[in-house]
Amino acid sequence: MDLIEYLNRRSRVVDEKIDELIPEEFEPSSLAKATRHLIQAGGKRLRPVISMVSCEAVGGKEEDVVESAAALELLHTFTLVHDDIMDRDEVRRGVKTVHQTWNEPIAIIAGDALFAKVFEAIAENAGNQKVSTRRIVDLVETVSKASFEICQGQALDMEFEERKNVSESEYMNMIERKTGVLFEASTKVGALLGGGNREEINSLADYGRLVGIAFQIHDDILGVSGEQEKVGKPVGSDIQEGKCTLIVTHALSTLPSEEKNHLLNALGNKEANQEEIEKAIEVIKDSGSIEFASNKAKELVEEAKSQIDSLPDSEAKKFLIELANFSIEREL
Repeated sequence: MDLIEYLNRRSRVVDEKIDELIPEEFEPSSLAKATRHLIQAGGKRLRPVISMVSCEAVGGKEEDVVESAAALELLHTFTLVHDDIMDRDEVRRGVKTVHQTWNEPIAIIAGDALFAKVFEAIAENAGNQKVSTRRIVDLVETVSKASFEICQGQALDMEFEERKNVSESEYMNMIERKTGVLFEASTKVGALLGGGNREEINSLADYGRLVGIAFQIHDDILGVSGEQEKVGKPVGSDIQEGKCTLIVTHALSTLPSEEKNHLLNALGNKEANQEEIEKAIEVIKDSGSIEFASNKAKELVEEAKSQIDSLPDSEAKKFLIELANFSIEREL
C-alpha cells in the first residue's frame, strides 16, 4: 500500500474517534466550534498514526490504542492553538487561527478543553482494554511528562526570539522538548498499549524522539523554502517572528558581515517588508544552511531507524521506516 494512502486510511480512523471525543455540538457552541477549528482544517495526523503503528510493531492491534492515538492528536492541537496566540500567528493549516477567528480568551479555553479531553481518552482506552495498573501509571506519566516538556520547549522558543546568539546545542535541546517528546510519547503509548516489553518500549521511544527532532528541522526548512499553499502559513514568517532555527543559527555563524546584516535586519522584525524577508531567505540559501540542516535531519532519521532494528520484521516495522523517511521528504 502507498504510504500516503496508508496515512489517509489511518487518519480517517483517528478522525472518527476524535469526533466521538469532541462532538460537533456541545455547549456553548462557540467553544465547540473553536475546539474543532484546527482539527477540521486538516493536518497530517502523524503522531496518532505512529502511535498505532508502534502498537502493531510489538504485537498489538489498532483497536488497542485508537483512543489514546486520538488523544495525542488532541494534545498536539492544544499546543498549536496556544502557540498561535503566543506567536501572534494569523494562519494555520491554511485557515485563520483560532484566536483570529474568535478571540484570545476563547482560544485559550479551547486549548484547555482539548488538553482536558486527552486524559479522558486515555482513561477510556485503558478501561476498555483492561490495561494493568502499572501500565496505566506509565501511560499517564508518559503523557504528563511530555506535556510539561512541551511547555519548557515553548518557553525556550519564546526566549530565543529575544536573542540573536542561540547555539546549535541550545536549539536542538529546545526542539527535542517542543517537538521530539510528543513523537516519543506517541511511540511509547503505542508500545505500552500493544503489550511491548521494556526493551521494545525504549527502542520505539528513542525512535520517536529522533524522528520528531528531524521532523521539526524539516519544518524549519519548509518555513523558508516551501510553498505557502502547502506549508499553510506565509513563507518567511518564522524569520519575521525571530525564530532562531538551526538554519538561522548556522547562517549567522557562517555569513560574512554584509549578508549577515541582511538576515539580522529581518530577523524578529515585525515591520520587515516582503523585499527584506526575501533578501534574508536569499542569503540563508546562499550560505548553505539549508543543506546543513537537511543533512542533520537525515542523520537523525538514520539513527532513528537503527533504534528499531531489533524489532521483529513486520508490516508495521516497514511503515515505521517509511514514516521516518516521510518526515523529512514531505512538502507540507
